[in-house]
Amino acid sequence: MRTIRYRVVLPIFFGLVSFVLIAWEFHNERVIQSMGMAWDTGPPVWPYQASWILLQGINAPVRLMDLPVIAAFGLKSGQQPLALELLTILVWWWFIGWRIDFGLVPTQISFHRKWYAVGLWTISLGLFGFLAYLIADQLHFWSEYGTVTGQLMRLMRSAGLLIWCLLLGTWTAIAGLRCIRKDNDPKSTI
Repeated sequence: MRTIRYRVVLPIFFGLVSFVLIAWEFHNERVIQSMGMAWDTGPPVWPYQASWILLQGINAPVRLMDLPVIAAFGLKSGQQPLALELLTILVWWWFIGWRIDFGLVPTQISFHRKWYAVGLWTISLGLFGFLAYLIADQLHFWSEYGTVTGQLMRLMRSAGLLIWCLLLGTWTAIAGLRCIRKDNDPKSTI
């Protein structure tokens, strides 16, 4: 039986899903521009903001990686940043599939495992710090304005980042623990 190669399947699947969401976003931008100022509170969530919320929820780390490039080249909103994001989405999901195929923690680390673990824990601490910042920002907005509708909109827009920070922070912390455990136990197969 042939095994699934996640480094091939994940970029294809999430690339197609992201392509559909980006095409939906392009369509929504044209509709919003044609409406002009017809909506006094902005475009409704469904269907005009749902594509962006879903795209950023699935690919939040990609958006964060693209922000410095978008700022450096002065890309405006529209097609240019989303085209860059699609390319980064493919690379990101290839990397995730590659790590699933070959293990989340490399089995052969050429430098000291303790430094590798410290680096992973530093990344994990940064991700958990960013998660705490996002939660504090949500709580501050809620205590300041107290509206459920506004809070749900803000939460929907940052839910992807919250989940990804939690997942990646947990993964890097566990990977750091596995490095230390391998260093102390030569018979460990983790």
